[in-house]
Amino acid sequence: MPIFDQGYQHWQGQLSGHGWRWLAVARHGVRAQLQNRFVRLLLFVAWMPALALVTALTLWGLLEQQAESVISLLQRLLPPEMVAQPRDFRGAMWTVAYAYFFKAELLCSLFLVLLVGPNLVSRDLRFNALPLYLSRPLRRVDYFLGKLGVIGFFLAMTVVIPAVGAYLLGVAFSLDLGVIRDTHRLLWAGVLYGLVITVASGTLMLALSSLSRRSIYVGIAWAGIIFLSHMLSSALVGIQNDTERREIVRNDIEAWVKDHPPPTGIEMRGPYPISRSTATRRAITPDTQKLPDLSPEERAQERWMRDWSVAMSDAGSRAESARAARSYTDWRPTLSFANNLDRMGDWLLETDGAWELLGRTLERPRQIVGPLAKGRNAPVPSGPPNDRRLAERMVWQFPWYWSAGALTGLCLMSAFVLSRRVKSLDRLK
Repeated sequence: MPIFDQGYQHWQGQLSGHGWRWLAVARHGVRAQLQNRFVRLLLFVAWMPALALVTALTLWGLLEQQAESVISLLQRLLPPEMVAQPRDFRGAMWTVAYAYFFKAELLCSLFLVLLVGPNLVSRDLRFNALPLYLSRPLRRVDYFLGKLGVIGFFLAMTVVIPAVGAYLLGVAFSLDLGVIRDTHRLLWAGVLYGLVITVASGTLMLALSSLSRRSIYVGIAWAGIIFLSHMLSSALVGIQNDTERREIVRNDIEAWVKDHPPPTGIEMRGPYPISRSTATRRAITPDTQKLPDLSPEERAQERWMRDWSVAMSDAGSRAESARAARSYTDWRPTLSFANNLDRMGDWLLETDGAWELLGRTLERPRQIVGPLAKGRNAPVPSGPPNDRRLAERMVWQFPWYWSAGALTGLCLMSAFVLSRRVKSLDRLK
């Protein structure tokens, strides 16, 4: 019996065009993957961030309606300006909520591709099924699109569908059609971001899957590229920041020590003073007022140590400012596949502008956001941890088109590898 019987076969129904033949491959792949209980479990877990997003948008919508219970709950967490005029911050709050949602869904998407993708091409290679596909009226591009459609289906269930559902519920609870005018861009940004994740992750996974007949090796390669690249990028950024900070602090303190020589009894080891005087070591603690009377020499040491602490704090602030200024031109984060996808999401959602607007209204705006309003090279305060985290969220990142270029190049390379690999294994061509 021939593989493709060209004789008459009875058919009832409407035939689809040639452009839709890839749907048969995608439909078969989706059905096969849905039988995996781990895939179903991960889909359930991936919807948890969507519930959190719906809750956040619902609370904000009720706050706009001046619900007493919501006001009493949020007035302890938000500044009075936000509680009094929530509509003025609607776009910014929705943007930040969606930004956190997509960051969580990006992680779920990478794990979902790890479960779904390795078998898509490697299984066909292992069982020599690729010639059977291409012996039918199915082009290689139809085969590629069908396999990519499997990944696209699950990523749409993870990213796009929850984002659209949360948006509709948020609009419903706002009871104000003006919310569509202020936030409609988030709906299209979510759809485009889902498309970016699908194309970038799908082409890379299919290329890896075509290189091996064993899906376990494909999964290891995917995990290595995704997670090891992120670890490498983070390590390089951390090393650069630490090296730059040490150099700035050392140079500033050395220059300060030349103008303010340490008194007798204090020695310098690098930028740090060493004192053998117990009273002097206690003098820089919060219990200064409880100290016994000090000798003139010890008081001189105490005053010098206080001045050194101020100089050290100023040097740390300058190091943070230098890091913030360099963050816009630092190429190291682009080594991470996840960082590039995350940066594209921030650009599509315009989270930088939202963080700046919220930062001007939050507590301590002068010391946190005041310097940042001067531009991309603004200093980052080295204050309490909450202040630093808020300021770091508002620091400009590297340009989005760097990530777009990196992802585009990776997609083109993956498509080339996939095409050459499948073409070399097509024995009927």
